[in-house]
Amino acid sequence: MSKVLFITGKVSFISEAIINHLKEEKFEVISVKPDIADISKHLIEKGAGKNKPNVELSGEAPHVKNAPQILILYLQGSGNLMQNVLDYLRSLAEDKGARLFVIGTQDEISAVMSDFPPRAIARTYVRPVDLPDLIANLRKESEVIEKLDEAGTILIVDDDPTALRSIKSLLASKYKIFAANSGMNAITVLARHRVDLILLDFEMPIVNGPKVLEMLRADPGAKDTPVMFLTARSDKESIMEVVHLKPEKYLLKTMSPEQILNSIDEFFAARRLRNPM
Repeated sequence: MSKVLFITGKVSFISEAIINHLKEEKFEVISVKPDIADISKHLIEKGAGKNKPNVELSGEAPHVKNAPQILILYLQGSGNLMQNVLDYLRSLAEDKGARLFVIGTQDEISAVMSDFPPRAIARTYVRPVDLPDLIANLRKESEVIEKLDEAGTILIVDDDPTALRSIKSLLASKYKIFAANSGMNAITVLARHRVDLILLDFEMPIVNGPKVLEMLRADPGAKDTPVMFLTARSDKESIMEVVHLKPEKYLLKTMSPEQILNSIDEFFAARRLRNPM
């Protein structure tokens, strides 16, 4: 059964009808208010505060395995939301792989979309909603999410936002992606999620790539997570600096997108051979 997080300021007759129809179509629907604390209850692992970094109710939006990855934002009235809520939803869509559907009037949808890059929103629906079309697209998204989960999960760590978007765009159609823009953010993500591979930049401020990998190798819960460097550093000294940490591969950003993708595909193909279903 696919899970859907239905975000609405107040449940109205129309929104209740949509929720009931989704349930009839075998979706598990969780209705929440457009409030970070309320949304995060269903996206953050219970007990996340125990031996894990404190959860900041801010732009970072973690979610855990089996948490809803399809979000429906049902707008009513002015459609205005607190900026921190919009930032939170954008983080879910851009960095955490959630699929966001927006329902409202044309003006409400336009106001929300001005805060989102187009690719962060899966689909918009102007009321009254075409329910069969909504159901069909929710099913398609559920199938895509399921296939990505089966293919493998990758954490990309890079402080360069352009590089982060580029690599994510290259891989997102084949793999489930998490993203972190610093070494410490990567540690926070890994405290909440299991990933199958980490793509790690070398040069980053405060905590660089080699230091991040040292921290991972010293952590019993993450020491066996495969790591590939993906960096512009091609000098021999940089490569030799991390050899003892045993990264899976050392990839260069100067490689073609096809070469990078092939290297990652080869890793997962070999992994499937070692661990058949």
